[in-house]
Amino acid sequence: PTNAHPTAAFHVLAIVLAVHTIAWIASHVRSRSNVVLRFKECVNGKDDGKHVESGGGSALVGTLLGNAALAEDYVFYETFSTGWEGRWVPSSLEKYTGKMEAAKMKESEDFGLKVTEKAKFYGVSSKFTPITPGKDTVVLQYELALEEGLECGGAYLKFLSEGFEPSELDNETPYSIMFGPDKCGATNKVHFIFRHKNPITGEYEEHHLKNPPSVPLDKNTHLYTAVIHPDNKFEIMIDGEVKSEGSLLDSFDPPVNPPKEIDDPEDKKPSDWVDEAQIPDPEATKPDDWDEDAPYMIDDMEAEKPEDWLEDEPVMIDDPHATAPEDWDEEEDGEWQPPQIENPKCADVSGCGPWKRPMKKNPEYKGKWTAPMIPNPEYKGEWKPRQIPNPDYFEDSDPIKSLADIEGVAVEIWTMSDGMIFDNILVTSDKGYATELMEKTWKLKSLAQKKPKKIEDEIEAPLEPVGWQYVEKLVDAVPFLSKLKAEHSDQFYKLKENYIIVYSIVALNALVSLLIFVRLLSGKSKSGAADPGKAKKEDITQEDDPQDQDEKEEEEEKVEEEEKVKRRSRRA
Repeated sequence: PTNAHPTAAFHVLAIVLAVHTIAWIASHVRSRSNVVLRFKECVNGKDDGKHVESGGGSALVGTLLGNAALAEDYVFYETFSTGWEGRWVPSSLEKYTGKMEAAKMKESEDFGLKVTEKAKFYGVSSKFTPITPGKDTVVLQYELALEEGLECGGAYLKFLSEGFEPSELDNETPYSIMFGPDKCGATNKVHFIFRHKNPITGEYEEHHLKNPPSVPLDKNTHLYTAVIHPDNKFEIMIDGEVKSEGSLLDSFDPPVNPPKEIDDPEDKKPSDWVDEAQIPDPEATKPDDWDEDAPYMIDDMEAEKPEDWLEDEPVMIDDPHATAPEDWDEEEDGEWQPPQIENPKCADVSGCGPWKRPMKKNPEYKGKWTAPMIPNPEYKGEWKPRQIPNPDYFEDSDPIKSLADIEGVAVEIWTMSDGMIFDNILVTSDKGYATELMEKTWKLKSLAQKKPKKIEDEIEAPLEPVGWQYVEKLVDAVPFLSKLKAEHSDQFYKLKENYIIVYSIVALNALVSLLIFVRLLSGKSKSGAADPGKAKKEDITQEDDPQDQDEKEEEEEKVEEEEKVKRRSRRA
């Protein structure tokens, strides 16, 4: 064995130890290693995974999940795979001239719906089975990549109310919720707007989130999630992190419920009402020594001209190296003037040219005099119109039930930016499903976009399997194997890449140890009823190796023969 090839020796040991458990370990390890390898294919653009969603789906989802796809627990899920054009209807109105197309996202084989031109109106929508806010939790989620930034325009989605006609989509098409980024000038926010039905007028009114989060403006893919619970609570998340949360009742402007009282529109402020709290003191007079004409800055009379100041040297001089162009005609172009350069003689001194005293603040300056302010004795306070009962007052303690059923989703925007891509649009009542989908799609895509090289390095480098340190200790405990490891360490550590062998060694050693332990316990149990001497003899026999056992049996036979001879001698 000492002359065997080291790699073969290591593998023979592993195979012998693993022969009875390799099937179980293989099934466990295969699923883990495949995820790493398949994700590498995603990053490198070689994936051919299955799509997950009704009528199409995401290559990335299929890649990561293989045949064990996510359970279809959603109302609507769009990944813009093959055939998306049949599920989305463009508006037939003339103003919607922007064309959208399916395109791959950055650092991914995943497709999304891409805005292709600047300064265009875009309008496309898709219908699905209606979902009722207030009956169940409503989760709205989608990915957005601003691959060319967001200069001015919207990147939000409108979740349309039941009964809309896709081909007639416009900015007046009723929606239940509008959600997503919007930026232009000083505006930079993630919209969350819902339309609530006024129980008195029957009209729907918009309510805007008071403190919306800002839009992340990098060029990577970000995930936007809105969760609206049946108890009127909501959460706004970006990349799985809660950025805003509250209640539909008090987190929006205008509030759902109007005030009980309002200003009386007929009430006017009296003409003699004094609402100036302070006035100039009428008895104050300007002091005699107050000089309003004193300048703010004066010459510093204590300053002295530096000794190295060159008053006779100009600050700028003609460039001595400059020459007139060959085609310069003084009759037509006038007298040629060389360009000016800084006087090199002034570079190493305090200054050149006429010296002037520096200016300093005038200590006598006081500015224009004004009388001090005093409390106004005629002040009556701030005037407010009287309050009257609000004729439009109502109280809706459960506003979510007044939202119209959601039957579709639309990209209805105007934008000065191109290159934005929408993907993985999800409508579901299961927040856990949305979170699971985020882990399987956006999270890995985001990692690939942020640090693609680092991720590939991590994928290339094999993960150290659990139990590897135990295998090293086991090899070190066997002199023959320890010697081979020292002489051929590179071959030995290649075993670390084989999860099946490593896990099999650990599992088999545990199994062998358990069997030995059980055998010892059963042997001790039998020894309690048997002859102690015989049991001791059997134990000794079991613990010896075959060669030693044969030698002991020969010695025992000799002893027995000698005993027989002695007994015959005594009889004689």
